Amino acid sequence: MTMKGRLRAGAPAFVGLLAACLSVPPRTAPPPPVGRGSIIDTLAIRAHTSFLANDLLAGRGTGAPGADLAAAYITAQCRGLGLRPVGRDFVQEVPLVEAVVDSATLLVRTSGEVRRYAYPQEFLPDFGGERGLASFAGPAVYGGSPLALAELPEVRGAVVLTAAPVRDRALLDSLARRGAAGLLQIVPDSSVLDLYRTSRGASRMAIAEPGVATSLLPTMPWILGAPSVARDLALASIGPLSAELAVQLHVTNRTVAGRNVACLLPGSAAGVRDTAIVFTAHYDHLGVGAPDERGDSIYNGFSDNAAGVGMLLAIAQAMARGPAEPMRHSVIFLFPTAEERGLLGSDYYAAKPLWPLARTAGVINLDAGAPPAPPTSWRIPGGDRSALGALAMDVALTHGWSATTSPATPNSDYYPFARSGVPAIFIIPGPGPYEGLTSDSSIALRRTWDHYHQAGDAWAPDFPFRGLQRYAEYAYLVARALDRGGGLEERRAVRRR
Repeated sequence: MTMKGRLRAGAPAFVGLLAACLSVPPRTAPPPPVGRGSIIDTLAIRAHTSFLANDLLAGRGTGAPGADLAAAYITAQCRGLGLRPVGRDFVQEVPLVEAVVDSATLLVRTSGEVRRYAYPQEFLPDFGGERGLASFAGPAVYGGSPLALAELPEVRGAVVLTAAPVRDRALLDSLARRGAAGLLQIVPDSSVLDLYRTSRGASRMAIAEPGVATSLLPTMPWILGAPSVARDLALASIGPLSAELAVQLHVTNRTVAGRNVACLLPGSAAGVRDTAIVFTAHYDHLGVGAPDERGDSIYNGFSDNAAGVGMLLAIAQAMARGPAEPMRHSVIFLFPTAEERGLLGSDYYAAKPLWPLARTAGVINLDAGAPPAPPTSWRIPGGDRSALGALAMDVALTHGWSATTSPATPNSDYYPFARSGVPAIFIIPGPGPYEGLTSDSSIALRRTWDHYHQAGDAWAPDFPFRGLQRYAEYAYLVARALDRGGGLEERRAVRRR
């Protein structure tokens, strides 16, 4: 539905939908396991995602009314499951500032001419923050691939050009310390730049409270440039170029109220319930943006990340009401805001945790799209050097699945925890074929349903939810294994050292 169509639907339809979806079943006997004995209820995931990805929530943009309604919905579901607030309330306020880009100019001066590039078609700022949205200028230096940036001999006062994306925070901070005026990351494909433009929108956000460390916000200004910039500069050899670059930005700031939602399932064992296992799944998405070819301007975010929220609520239901033994450790279901704006909600929680990080046994993050069939392979970023990663691999192998681990990168809400020294993993369905399908048919099925950061990422009644059931089940099993003691003694020993 287009934005105009959404408004025509009117308040009565919205009130009816909200009343129906905010109602929760009474606390009676637990629902029976479904789907080959799985404790994860696919009907619950279907219902949660149907509401969260509805047009009437207008894409759950951070600070927008639709995101506030999503937070209210999650809170109501937690209350209905008998979960408690982690702090004084289910909501943790996250103070944000939004900078709307009023105008932006990129100029490239060579010996014979001055080229002007259009915003946002040919370049755009990547993330926000005071340093990220600063104007800058200087002689151009080409660094080649991101791996070669550390070898550039002199960057003070220069604008460094490299291939996108650069997500190594240590490398970016090194360029800033060495005095680089700014960074231009060349996006090699115009379609990828289109995806960046859709994802970033016309504004950038930052945490408004001083002193809160961020995972993605720049310590120096940088922009993303179209392939045409590289062609015009004839980038080839590494080193100084016969060109100067200047970026001029004009922005208007306004305050925004972001909200994390945190729900607590108290542990049952006196000796360990002061230690928590944390699940994370962000509930924000891109809001309303440019219409696609069908005229749809609402980015519903079904797979990113209504699916993750739906899975976490289904896991909470299984743990709070399921037939299995109660969790020994406490469990926190954390739903951060502003993930799409640079992991801001999880950054804020890591800086001001509602539960001590020293008593957080591990973090399990769900935010990798909605698999349309049961995965048989998994990728575990953040699991390469932790007992939690090894535990996740063991769980996969026990169930006949394959799993690989990799280092943590700032690509989702587990990263601020990993950066803070907490074992944190991101569970991602792997590239292998889905259960019962060939590689070719699995690829075709992914293409049918994968609409990452597009207006077409919407809820559909015929979406096959068994893939999400398997995804949630795996996360549930990892938490259960951790609850039984897997990796905890090693973690405590590391903390004592």
